[in-house]
Amino acid sequence: MRDILGKTFECTCGRIHEVPDIEIVGSSIKSAPDIFPEAFFIADLNTASLVNLPEKRSFVFAEKRPLTTMENVKRVIEESGDFPEIVSIGSGSLTDIARYAAYLSGKQFSCVPTAPSVDAYTSTVAPVLVDGVKKTFKAIPPRKILIDIDVLRNAPIDLLRAGVGDIIAKVSARMDWILSHIANDEYICDFVWDDIKDLLKEVLLRSEDILKREKSAVKTLMDAHLASGLNMVIVGNSRPASGAEHMVSHLIEMFHEERGELPPFHGLTVMIGVFVSTKAYEILMEEKNLPVEDFSIDERRKELLELFDEKKVKEFLETYKGKKIQGVDLEKIRKALEDIYSEFFPLLKKALETIDVTSMIRKYRRDFLSKIVRLSNTIRDRFTILDVFDEMKLLKSFSREIF
Repeated sequence: MRDILGKTFECTCGRIHEVPDIEIVGSSIKSAPDIFPEAFFIADLNTASLVNLPEKRSFVFAEKRPLTTMENVKRVIEESGDFPEIVSIGSGSLTDIARYAAYLSGKQFSCVPTAPSVDAYTSTVAPVLVDGVKKTFKAIPPRKILIDIDVLRNAPIDLLRAGVGDIIAKVSARMDWILSHIANDEYICDFVWDDIKDLLKEVLLRSEDILKREKSAVKTLMDAHLASGLNMVIVGNSRPASGAEHMVSHLIEMFHEERGELPPFHGLTVMIGVFVSTKAYEILMEEKNLPVEDFSIDERRKELLELFDEKKVKEFLETYKGKKIQGVDLEKIRKALEDIYSEFFPLLKKALETIDVTSMIRKYRRDFLSKIVRLSNTIRDRFTILDVFDEMKLLKSFSREIF
């Protein structure tokens, strides 16, 4: 991963990829004010205690977990004044707030991760809540990332679980991408998969060591997250990192946010999505039968209105109606996926057990999760395994049988 930083190269996919020149520094988190002498820092009540922040060039959110809302982005823009750079001390939400605030205000951005929980650190996009709907915006890559491995491995255990949950999602995301390439002739890049697959396998094999806070295992997890973020930059969107599992996650998160509730950590809801995708691909690859049932647009609208307001439902349905499928050749899809399926799925299922996906599933009613599965392909135009089930009129029965 690090040997491609700052390089431009012609890929076998036919595109020229430009990789940002990100400086990755291994140092104590306490040295952040010295490493970024002209920057403005943002932190929350949890992460501010890790650094002696310079009072005149920092802002600490009053919450322990501020959400990535447009209001918080605007607050940081205002607080950061004329400082040329914004640096986040935190994990996913603070990183995205700082990144998008820096982008909108024409400043540089750097970050100091406090948990190996997400792949947002090297990304160039920011998912932001706008009027309660999560939208992904173009932003900028970090100029520099400060890595303190002791801080990362001593992060709260749920953030370590979340980190594993978010990174193993790259397996199901890759399978969804291959599926869409076959069914919809969507562009695909093999380089980004080849770049990360060995790291993914090591994370899957060492998920228990990560939860035991073993330094080398946590470093591998963090390296995988950094590589995943760069893969999104290389391709220009989140396709290498996000498929049906993230749509399930986003819908659960938006449900909580709609009610003014703090959602679980992102990777924890993603692990539910990975569980769903894993079950779906097992049915596809093992050629298991499901009852055919229609799920009409009126039923979909009715169920969406049970979760969200009318404005959001209208937006979701417009996205859904715009989806087009050129054709589904199941045998061709199975053949294209068989290598990844046989190599990664036994490890994927074991890792889900290690990070205790069952405990997350039990936090929700069974009928609620079934509804989330039925509706999650409504919220964005990305084509996934759930769209295949929808096209074949299997989505409704699948949603009831997996939990």
